[in-house]
Amino acid sequence: MASNGFYFQRALIVDDSEIDVLVNRRLMQLTNFVSDVMISGTGEEALRILREECTKPEYAPDWIFLDMHLPMMSGYDFIEEFKTLPDFIRERSKIIVLSVFNNPDSLKKIFENTFVAGQLEKPLTQQALKDIAHKKSVGVLSAL
Repeated sequence: MASNGFYFQRALIVDDSEIDVLVNRRLMQLTNFVSDVMISGTGEEALRILREECTKPEYAPDWIFLDMHLPMMSGYDFIEEFKTLPDFIRERSKIIVLSVFNNPDSLKKIFENTFVAGQLEKPLTQQALKDIAHKKSVGVLSAL
């Protein structure tokens, strides 16, 4: 745990469900997972935040919790656009996919990206956050 009492500095939740965002943000606070939680309801907004507000490595989120079923830009599309971001963001920010997949081929393709660290079902749990913080397995095909 970092000297400030938090495991990580920043997380970005990309989810259009206000209830899921509320639950996940609160869990992150209760578990001291991160000191700062950024919220985005769409993939487009999340990319804007990453491009405009994360101008230095220390401003980029450590973790991005990405709902795959978003309006307009899907989580798949977000991951494709994420590849175009500066190297320091792609190297620092690891994506946790928040969805249940029925298509193993889609899942395999997502995990070919080194910045996708794992997949968890919604909503998050305290145990899942603790496992991430302690570098334990994160769901399916974990890259941690």
